[in-house]
Order: sequence, then C-alpha cells, then structure tokens
Amino acid sequence: MDKSNLLKDYILNIVKKENGRPIPEGILMHKLANAHRDELGYIKLDDLRASIRKLEAEKQISLTRGNSIVLKQKYSSDKNDKKFSRHSSYSDSNTELSTEVKKGWIHINASGNGFVSLNENDKAQWFVRKENINNAQNGDNVEFSVFLHKNERMTLENAVVKSVISHAKDTYVGEAVFTGGEKKIILDDKKSTLNIILDDYAGLVNGSKVLIRIERYEGNNAYASVLRIIGHKGDVGTDILSIVYDNGVEPDFSDAVLNEAKKITIDINEHERKIRVDLSNKPIVTIDPATSKDFDDAFYCEKLEDGKYLLSVQIADVTHYVKYQSELDKNAIERGCSIYLVDRVIPMVPHNLSDDICSLNPQVERLALSCDMIIDQNGSFSNIKVFPCIIKSHRRFSYDEVNKYISKETDFSKEEPEVKKSIDIGLELSDILSRMKNQRGYINFNVPKAVIKVNENGEPIEITKEIHGRAQKMIEDFAVAANEAVTIYANEKNYPFIYRVHDKPDEQKIKIFAIEAKKMNFKINTSLDNVESDTISKWLADNKDNPNIELINMFLLRSMAKAKYDTKNVGHFGLASKTYTHFTSPIRRYPDDIVHRIFWMWEFLKNDTSDETRKEFEKKLQELCEKASRCELRAIKCEREVDSMKFAEYMSKHIGEQFNGVITNLANFGFYVQLENTIEGFVSINSLGNDFYKYDETSNELIGSNTGQRFRFGMKVKVECINADKSSRKIEFKYIEQIKR
Repeated sequence: MDKSNLLKDYILNIVKKENGRPIPEGILMHKLANAHRDELGYIKLDDLRASIRKLEAEKQISLTRGNSIVLKQKYSSDKNDKKFSRHSSYSDSNTELSTEVKKGWIHINASGNGFVSLNENDKAQWFVRKENINNAQNGDNVEFSVFLHKNERMTLENAVVKSVISHAKDTYVGEAVFTGGEKKIILDDKKSTLNIILDDYAGLVNGSKVLIRIERYEGNNAYASVLRIIGHKGDVGTDILSIVYDNGVEPDFSDAVLNEAKKITIDINEHERKIRVDLSNKPIVTIDPATSKDFDDAFYCEKLEDGKYLLSVQIADVTHYVKYQSELDKNAIERGCSIYLVDRVIPMVPHNLSDDICSLNPQVERLALSCDMIIDQNGSFSNIKVFPCIIKSHRRFSYDEVNKYISKETDFSKEEPEVKKSIDIGLELSDILSRMKNQRGYINFNVPKAVIKVNENGEPIEITKEIHGRAQKMIEDFAVAANEAVTIYANEKNYPFIYRVHDKPDEQKIKIFAIEAKKMNFKINTSLDNVESDTISKWLADNKDNPNIELINMFLLRSMAKAKYDTKNVGHFGLASKTYTHFTSPIRRYPDDIVHRIFWMWEFLKNDTSDETRKEFEKKLQELCEKASRCELRAIKCEREVDSMKFAEYMSKHIGEQFNGVITNLANFGFYVQLENTIEGFVSINSLGNDFYKYDETSNELIGSNTGQRFRFGMKVKVECINADKSSRKIEFKYIEQIKR
C-alpha cells in the first residue's frame, strides 16, 4: 500500500477511536506522529490535509465549522432503516433506533450539531450530530427517535431527527451575491443550511441585503420571495437593521398603529381629575441616563416624625392611552418590549407616546399610577397604597448630575429646596433598602456592561464599561421596592396576577461554578447542597476583595436560571424576594402594562369593567406571560448580536495590536479571552504552535503534551488581535504570553 493510502487508513482509524468526538487537526497530527512514525516517517501538513480532503470527498469523514475532523455518520430517513453503514461511528450491530417517535425542539450550535428538548425552553436531553439533523433548522419543532444504546462518552443520549413538524421561522435576512453570471442569496444566519432559490432578483444588485420569506421547502432547498430590500450592505445602518429583521423584529409601525397613535392627545378632563389624586405639588423628579428620551418612573421621599420614611413612586399610566385590545395594544403585545441598540431604540409604542404623551417629562402634567409605602429603619413595608394620580415632574435629572452631587462636585444650590431634601432623604432610604436586601440574600451581580460609542457613519469609535454609581443604585432600590410592594398589595386583595420569577439554579452548574471559582481563590465554606440566595450572597460578601471578583460574578451569572414571567409565583432567587413583579417600566415592557391593567380592571374602574371582560383577561394571563418571556429573549438576542457585530468591527481597526485579557471559557478547540473593555475573542488551539494541547474536562484546562503548559479559567494573558470579521461577528486572538502579577 502506498504512503498516501496508508496515511488515509491511519487517519480513519484514529478518528473512529474518538467515538464521534471531533478531533482538531493538530491533535490528529500529534497522534499520527506518535503511533505511526516508523511506517509514515515525517508527515507534511500538506499531505495530511490532502488525505483529509480525500476522506471527506469519499464521505467517510466530515469537517466541523472549526475544521476539526469527525467520522461521517450515515442515516437514512426511511423509518424502516434502523441500521448504520460500516463507516458510521455507530457501526456496532447493536446500535439501533427506538421505534418510538418523540416530539421536541432542536437548537443547533455553531458547529452544526443539534440539541433536542421536549419543551422549547427546557434543558437539552438529546444530542443530534449534524449528519442526522435531516434539514431541520435552529429552533424547529421536530419528530425524532433515540438510539437504544447510549454512547457512554456522551453526557446526553443520541438521537436522529425524523421530520420537521414546524419551522421556527420562515423569514431570513441574506445578501445578494452575483459572481460570474451566477446569482444567489447567502443567509446571514450561519446556523442555517438552507439553499435559497429566489423567485425573482428584480431590483437587487450585488451586495443588496434582503428580507426573504420561505414559500416552500424541498429537502435542503428553500424557495423564497423577497419581502423587503433592507439596503446595500455598505449603507449606514443596514448592518443593524439586518440583525433586527433576521430576529423577526419589525422596526417600523404599521399605518393602522400610527394612525391610532396620532389621534391621541393629552386631555386631562374633569373625570380624570375626579378619579385621580393630584400630586402635582409634590417634589417629584425623574433620574435617568443622560441619553434617555422616555421617562416612565419618578419618585419623591419624605421622612416622617417617627423616623420612618414615605417612598412614593410614580409610574407612567400607559394603559390610559393604549386601550385594551386596540391596535396599539395588540402591537405592543407582539413587540413585548423596547429594544435598545447602539444607535437607536425600537420602541414598544410609537414615539409620540413613548417620548411625549406617556413620558413623565418635566414641568408638564402627566397621568400616572403611584405606589406609596411606609418603610421603617429595618426596610420593612407597611401602609402600601396603589392609586391613579396626576403629577408634574419638577426636574429631569441625569444619573451623572446626581452622582456629581453625591460626590460633592456640585451642591444643588440652585435646585428647589424640597427637591434637594427629597433626594437627600432618598439616599438615606436607599442605604436602608440595600442593607435589608443584602440581609435577606439579594445577589448583586456586578457584571459590567459595554458602552459602544459610534460616529455619524455608525462606526464604533470607543468601547468602555458602563459606570454604575450611587444614583443608579438608588433608583434600582426604589424600583425593586415598588415592584415588591404592588405584588404584596395585589396578593392581599387576591387579584389574579403575573410575577417576575427566577428559579433556583441547577445544582450541577453551581458545582461547576464552585470548582472554577475556587481556582481563583474564591472561598466557599458552605455545602453546595440546597444552595439558597443568602448562601451565594454570603459567598460574594466573604470574597468582596478577591481581585478576580468581576470575572467570578460573570461566571456566576452564567450559572443562574433565566428569569421569566408567570402566573405561578415561585419567587425571585436573584433578588431573594418572595413577591416580585414588573410594574415600573410600562413604556418599554408589556408585562408592566398587564399589571397596570389588572389594577384598573379589578380596583380603579371595577364598576366600569364587566365580569366577562375580567374573566377573559384572566384566562389570557399565562399566555401573555409566555409571549412576553419569548419577546424578552428575542430582544436580548438582538441586542447581543448587534454588540458582537460592533465589537468585531471595532477590533478590525486594531489588527496586529496587543491587549491584556482574561480567559473566560475553554473547550477542546481553544479558549476565549475577554479584554478589559469587555470585548471577547477566541484563541484557536491550532495557533498554539509550540505544543500539542489536549482539553482536560475534569480540570477544565488545556494542557500541553510536551511542555505541560496549562491554560485555565481566570488566567490573565496578553493576546494579539489577528482577525476580526464583522459579518460573522467573530474575533480571533493569538496568545502572546501569560501575565503574572
């Protein structure tokens, strides 16, 4: 047998022994050299790659998106075909599929492999290799069957997709690419394997970004039509709009919604004045970011003679204008929340409402709901009242202004005395509320957020960390207090209600967190069984001086469950709260409007609301919760993808430059490094040319076979930016050295 065929056979044998795990090129070369040096002699990289290409052409192996090698698994979608070919890693004659067909949801990762769960938001229970996905797309509802014999090296059972029940989405964003007389659409969604066949290219040029709709599927072919030409990929803002549309978000309002919004005016008539409490003489103020245009929460504070405090929080009365089942209301349900991107806001309601009519702008009368409560020195609530009111904000403060006052850079000498007094009392009260929250186990996830500054062309020119001062903390304390107080009030009245809930974290994730955190000298002196909120808050308090606390907080946050909306109250783990909802941001979150509407239907206008309307609304609450939770996840995904794209665009101007960072995640193909400005990039194992590295799952480390060099979570490193691709939103680093200090 000639050397090239011998090399192919040895490659195939090594890949088979991996039992379905992808093997990076560097590790494959290392294993070949160790096991077959006598037969093969010196192996050239070009010869290795040529053999890999031949094996791939023969359909014996596949390459992952990271160019690791994995055995080609062949499966026929015929339901009677239960055995695999001799080339499959499941070639054992005992490897069969169950005859039972299950239904579930598939999520596909960047390498093309899938993970299936029975419910859309549950943890994955089955693993589907990309060869067995059978044209399913990310998020699809699928029928699947499970292998009868589990692969012991996999933590999840293996499965095969039999058919697609319904697609997660039928609209995609893509780019028109014209080359050599050929026209095609390349989808932005890199997880999709669809071959798009467009019915008409009229109006498109090379580089046009388009929103398409799939009209029918035939295997991997998808026949589509153009819904919208978004713009040319070089046009300012097209990059962000492409992400918005690809996530199923419509940035513009329909004519029906806009026409309804245009008819709305501020008319505080005698009826409204009769049913509302007039608070216009109170020293009410708003405090928000300097760039904010919509102000949906305000407050004032008083200190009572007995040493207790009155906290009065006013929230914009959006539901007065967004009437139940109106076009505005239906559209707000579909949007779920406002989306905040680097250069724009996609509001939940039209701008004339969000920025003016509903907004608690200074020195003008506005309709609001007020939540008043008495708070003692221990932070306990009493005398909670919720009522409709009319207010006039005396001042619109920015966080910067109040933080400068707190640090004594300014003295507020020109402000109204009552306004200044209210803020001073508010700062006192904030300290009491913070102390109370900390005592009960409130977890303060101190994870910095990036602030991306762009120029007039939408290009990122500066990326910094968001500053979180005492003014921000005070407003957060008041919002949490109001959200808890209205929940307590509604529960006492036995109203149907919705809650903002946050379940306990998965025990396994907490144990993994503890292992990694201890490597960075994070002290954990308690049992990991039945971890409660106060357990974790005590860990953080005991380790507040740990130099790695920011990274540890980030990893801890990743270990937590996702918060959501529900009609069943299981409490809020992160806030250590038994009674919590969202009431304070109705301009930008629909669940807050649901809570407001409950108060109007069951209390403020109880006699004007029919029992039938209340029953109908109550039946919809769980459905509305689930819809709002999905919309929130969509908004978060959209915001993160835009940030990732701008990070890559920013780093593309810094190729060849070196940066300090910290390792935040490791895998068998490399590790991720986060820079001091929160940008994260990837160091490929193939770029570590001084050794062959193997990933140790037990220690979560990459270990050099010859040098013993170890890369671990939390390790401080210097890296060089070697590539940054805006379209894929990926940043590549090259490891330079470990930072020892």
